[in-house]
Amino acid sequence: MKCFQCGKGKMTSKLVGVTASVRREEIPVQAEAMVCDHCGFQVLSDEQSDAYTVASADAYRERHGLLTSSELKEIRNRLEMSQQAFASYLKAGVASVKRWESGLVQDEAMDQLIRLKGDLKAARENVTQLERRLEAQPSASRVQVIVVPAPQREACSKWDARRVPFHRPGHSAGRFWKHSADRLIGA
Repeated sequence: MKCFQCGKGKMTSKLVGVTASVRREEIPVQAEAMVCDHCGFQVLSDEQSDAYTVASADAYRERHGLLTSSELKEIRNRLEMSQQAFASYLKAGVASVKRWESGLVQDEAMDQLIRLKGDLKAARENVTQLERRLEAQPSASRVQVIVVPAPQREACSKWDARRVPFHRPGHSAGRFWKHSADRLIGA
């Protein structure tokens, strides 16, 4: 294939160093690109562009301690889940799982959730850290909840005894009373 830039050279596939911008951060990446042997012009094919996207996202993830695309796939495959099942398990959309596996960087909170729900060792470490944190709290700062049942009021009449509370749709406040006799006849 002839060079798009100079029209004289031949485009061949080579490994080149490129600087990618991921989340406003410059990340050096090695990627396959089509390079002109005459002028040095570089361009990416569709397949090379997809590989470049994953490589740049994974370089960012490694720099920030996040799971890479291949690690995400490995966790999903170890759990023997489809992308749809994995998304349901994480309470995320299937499109998100597909994007993470194809080069979109997941946020730190989702990365932590994936680790906790997909890696038994990480889940155990989390439980240990939580136990230590709770044990380190002074007892005065711990909250104690006491549940006291509400007192029952005496019915003033047979009519009062049949009243049942209900919420009227479309009304934000207040409690309405409907008599149980009305409820029996469907009013």
